[in-house]
Amino acid sequence: MRSVLSISLPAEKKKEIEERARKAKKTTSSYIIHMVELEKSLISEDELVKMAKKAEKDYKAGKTKKLASLSKLKK
Repeated sequence: MRSVLSISLPAEKKKEIEERARKAKKTTSSYIIHMVELEKSLISEDELVKMAKKAEKDYKAGKTKKLASLSKLKK
């Protein structure tokens, strides 16, 4: 079942969204739905900080090792 959502945007923002949708070869509605779904998959700033703090704690506890380069990761 479909439902209508009306929002108020500055004219320039509306234009930008429509242009981005056109470039993505999507309708404005499908573009916005796509962007909402994409946003759901992103890591929040709080989650990123939490992960960084845990990584730092693990590093200080010697649970990780510092590599000179990414190629050393393969070894």
